[in-house]
Amino acid sequence: AAARLADRACGRVLCPVQRSRRPGLARPQSLLGGRRRRRRRRVFSRPRLLSRVGRRAGRGGRGRGGGGRAAAVQPRTASAAPRWLGGAPDDEQRFWHTPPPPQRVGHGKGRLSRRFRGAPIGGSWSWAPLQPSLQPTGLEVDPTGNGLYAFNADCLSVSSDQGRSWSPCSQAAGLTGRLHQLLVVNTRVMFLTRVGAVPLRTTDGGQSWHELGGCAHLFKHGATLDGSLSWSGRTLVLHGADLGAIGRGEYGTAVWRSTNDGDDWTDETGDLVTISPGPGVWYEDDFYLVTRGEGVTVKRQFER
Repeated sequence: AAARLADRACGRVLCPVQRSRRPGLARPQSLLGGRRRRRRRRVFSRPRLLSRVGRRAGRGGRGRGGGGRAAAVQPRTASAAPRWLGGAPDDEQRFWHTPPPPQRVGHGKGRLSRRFRGAPIGGSWSWAPLQPSLQPTGLEVDPTGNGLYAFNADCLSVSSDQGRSWSPCSQAAGLTGRLHQLLVVNTRVMFLTRVGAVPLRTTDGGQSWHELGGCAHLFKHGATLDGSLSWSGRTLVLHGADLGAIGRGEYGTAVWRSTNDGDDWTDETGDLVTISPGPGVWYEDDFYLVTRGEGVTVKRQFER
């Protein structure tokens, strides 16, 4: 009993080292608290930004993400025909953040949108209030000139002085319907997708607009599709889904491509099975299509 009391006193107060149960080994002890207590780490839940299955799938085996499955994204080959591939890319994962909507000043229906103007290349920023008649939902830049376009569902306006002043809403011939998205090829050629209607095209810098009759079939039931221009501006893609197709017993997802400014179209939907397509993004000559909850797909060498 005396030996046990001595060991206990040594472990708690007097001795920084206490004999281990195994002879010849010792473990450090706290001078004030006996055995060191390991702190429990607090684990914070965080959203899973992107699955790593695509990165690990090509390694095989039975580790996490393995199971002997083939790689999620095949390497790019010059001779392979374009087809839709699924999964996450094997290279370093990168993430982009959508900028916040323009700040509004005041309350109620009279609120005004403002935008930041930065020069040069975002070195400094200043507020530039927008006129009450122009409250845009999107901005597009002419890559070949100095035009800056602002639009919302009912108005299309242009600025030639970096947004300091804006033209009145365009009253050009053929510019009808609710505007959805503006795509600018150059100073003269632009496309406008509309809500539930066939997209429009101008070839005279916005003086007149005409429907793209070659893709009218996609919009006969009132679908609203997005558009994406390749980096070169030579290839236009319409992509999205007709949300009423399921009720008609049809497949509503569509990816159509044009290489002559919307005169002719090719159905590139192919082996896609998703019914929830999301945004489409070009990177060089590859076209990526994001799906809502079903991964990312890509067609290599889509601009050929």
